Amino acid sequence: MLQRTLSRKRFLSKNWLKAERRLAKEHERVGDFRRDVFFKLGVLLAQEYDVLVLEDLNVEGLVQKGVTGKRRRMRLYDSSFSELRAVLEWQFRKRGKQVLPVPSYNT
Repeated sequence: MLQRTLSRKRFLSKNWLKAERRLAKEHERVGDFRRDVFFKLGVLLAQEYDVLVLEDLNVEGLVQKGVTGKRRRMRLYDSSFSELRAVLEWQFRKRGKQVLPVPSYNT
């Protein structure tokens, strides 16, 4: 909704700048929320399990145009798999636990 509001303002007007600031704050909130959930999930999993097995996903291959519809591709772009994986690996290694990557071929 904020993106639509921004697009309807005259470029670089005071109202456009206000709308852009609101949109930037909302994007930052979403990113912070996602990062917080990833860290909480990492702590939960690291406390519960001794080994983390992750599939090496080729997200670029999943996003290719012929494979999925446009909405699904956009959700894949926005899902931040690499950030989740980095946080999970960090949480497990910090506690001295194993992280095993598994190739995605035939899984």
